Amino acid sequence: MRPILRVDLHICQTCTTCQARTVCKTRAIVQYERGDLPAIDAARCRGCMVCIPACPFGALRRADVKPASSDS
Repeated sequence: MRPILRVDLHICQTCTTCQARTVCKTRAIVQYERGDLPAIDAARCRGCMVCIPACPFGALRRADVKPASSDS
């Protein structure tokens, strides 16, 4: 089973040119207008996770991985 990815909308900075989108070979990251929040098309995503390190803000992650809590 391939990993399911998601965009953390609290972290995403809605870049004019989404860097994660530019590295996605299957065009699974969709952004209808520049500056819009991106979304992942699960039907196209192969789960290669190349997009995760491409995002300068770390807004993409596996859906089954919970973000680290900022509470210490």
